[in-house]
Amino acid sequence: MYAYIEGIVSEINEKTAVIDNHGIGYEIFMPTTDLQRLIHNETVKVYTYYQSNDNGVALFGFMSKETKRIFTLLIGVNGIGPKGAIAILSVLNAEDLTYAIISENVKAITAAPGIGNKAAQKIIVELKDKLDLAETIENSLNRGEEVASSNSNVSALKNNVLLGLTALGFSNQDAIKALNSIEISDDTSEEGLLKEALNKLKR
Repeated sequence: MYAYIEGIVSEINEKTAVIDNHGIGYEIFMPTTDLQRLIHNETVKVYTYYQSNDNGVALFGFMSKETKRIFTLLIGVNGIGPKGAIAILSVLNAEDLTYAIISENVKAITAAPGIGNKAAQKIIVELKDKLDLAETIENSLNRGEEVASSNSNVSALKNNVLLGLTALGFSNQDAIKALNSIEISDDTSEEGLLKEALNKLKR
């Protein structure tokens, strides 16, 4: 019903935010990871999922289309409702959850309140084949780097170093986080980037 709502952040609560759009305040349930990104009185676009059932209606919102997509996959798993999906995404963002599912990391998923081993295993079984690790890695490497992405050498450099880090035994998730925290210039070499990433990973 609502693809997204764009408006001013009026309230930020423990589990919800109120977005003011032309004088109408929309109360939206959001993952903690997204609520922490909101700033009072700033304009935001929140991608929404509308739920209507016997218990009433509710809006669930996300700061990215990818998080909304993962949310819709989660609620498609038998026994995982919208509140449960929000709880999971409050502990693991979309990227981290994708890695947890693909690597069958039950422990990471059960860190969410109300999600036990059985539910986590069901999520893994039902969603593992619906998630693309290569796409997740590419999206993560390119996120927030519109200027840098215009230079194909930067992308190739990061991918080469990523392969080197995973060959050394580091997880894709940790390697990508380390690479994303490093500022890359035209003078950055593959060897230099690898050394800097290793220093961050060993801290």
